[in-house]
Amino acid sequence: MRWLRVAAVAEATTLLILFSVAVPLKHLYSWPLAVRILGPIHGLTFFAYLWLVLQSLGAGLLSRGGAVRLALAAFVPLAGFFSAGFLSRRAATHRDQGSR
Repeated sequence: MRWLRVAAVAEATTLLILFSVAVPLKHLYSWPLAVRILGPIHGLTFFAYLWLVLQSLGAGLLSRGGAVRLALAAFVPLAGFFSAGFLSRRAATHRDQGSR
């Protein structure tokens, strides 16, 4: 769950930087290099995040609904930060249940 949380924050951060820095640089200042660099970085973090969601679903750490929620959140800017909070609460619940 920790790696999934890290991936959620990384995906949200790269999407935010892509939308708020790289795309404006491309369109306002005719500097497409920022998108050419950051686009693949975001793509890699996006696919890593989705892969970790599927791995967690397969391992039984997430329900189908939770996995769908996390996957859909990857398409919404800033939602990855909320997903990280959801995953932190989920991990704490699992730790509490495991110690009983």
